[in-house]
Amino acid sequence: MSDIGEVLTGTGLVALGTGEALGATQAFGGAMLTVAGLLAMLAAQEAGQAAAWRIADIAAMRALLAEGGAAVPEVAEGFTLEALDAAWNALSAALDAHHAEVEARGDRMRDAAICAFYRDSTARRGLVWPG
Repeated sequence: MSDIGEVLTGTGLVALGTGEALGATQAFGGAMLTVAGLLAMLAAQEAGQAAAWRIADIAAMRALLAEGGAAVPEVAEGFTLEALDAAWNALSAALDAHHAEVEARGDRMRDAAICAFYRDSTARRGLVWPG
């Protein structure tokens, strides 16, 4: 886990514990702290996998577009989340347009490959509800 993930996990645990204790006397304040704790725990998970799922998706989208003969948009290279999100957004828009063309021409193999990407992409981004 990254340092930011550890900080967010610690923050989440403190807020969850405090929210539970406070909830016995102040329901609203306790609930607010509990929600803040849950959000911190989810943010810690995202911090740990944020770059990895974006990089995997970007590579997969580039491959799907190239294999399908579609134009692959030029995207700025970089490993900040802002740069990765910009690349992901551009490639995602291109893949959506390509997918519409694939469906219109009835190319079941390409359609299945793109749908498999969507399933894999969703799985990569999954967060586990703290329990």
